Amino acid sequence: MMNSRKIRFLDSDALKLIAIVTMLIDHIGAAILLPAGMMAVNTLNSWIDIYGLSRSIGRTAFPIFVFLLVEGFFHTHSRKKYFGRLLLFALLSEIPFDMAIYGKPVYMESQNVFWTLVIGFLTIWGIENFCGKHRQWLIRGQENRILTNYPIAAYAISFCAVFIGVVTAYYLRVDYRLYGVPLIVLFYFGKRAQVPRLFTCIAGYLLFLWEPYCIFGFLLILFYNGTRKKRGEGFRYFFYLFYPVHLLILGLIRVAFFSG
Repeated sequence: MMNSRKIRFLDSDALKLIAIVTMLIDHIGAAILLPAGMMAVNTLNSWIDIYGLSRSIGRTAFPIFVFLLVEGFFHTHSRKKYFGRLLLFALLSEIPFDMAIYGKPVYMESQNVFWTLVIGFLTIWGIENFCGKHRQWLIRGQENRILTNYPIAAYAISFCAVFIGVVTAYYLRVDYRLYGVPLIVLFYFGKRAQVPRLFTCIAGYLLFLWEPYCIFGFLLILFYNGTRKKRGEGFRYFFYLFYPVHLLILGLIRVAFFSG
């Protein structure tokens, strides 16, 4: 039998790099290739093909970001600071996101994906806090499966938290509005109940069947080895800063060359 350590060769930094590269390709398609193709009438079909490929590649990123968010939720030293960083960069990214994706500094019909992560983080944090009295299902070695040990009250609270999170995401028009928060909660419960990662990823992919190319994100998650290297503050903030900075650059290019 093949050694699982050899199969799981990706650490958190590797997953993050894969996610931001595929996200960058996706956003180049949305911010540059689409408007450029609309202007190049004679070669429109070719542009559409390239645009479609870039967006398909970009579907890899979101499942990885969600998975790493949940991993961070369990490993962070301060959930308050973690939430504060998510909220800060959601705010900082909104205008760059609107410029890059919609060609205008303010577009209220859609919000950037950091807001999805903010709402999802609040949802699982609420579940964790309100259901903290019922922790027997968290202990490995006992009967720790949710269906046999999780009290009805905790079920109800969890359902209400997910419902509130989804409704909030929908009405705020965040990215992945109906599916992002449930995926975050799914990974949370998978981690809490020690469900094999393969089963959690299969369930996640079934939730995202409307985005078939996201399967590559779920497959890459299976190769995660659980290693989180200790880095300085600068390296950690690189991953946060990349999102608004690359959107701002793409937004400025779009506004300068493809607006009007």
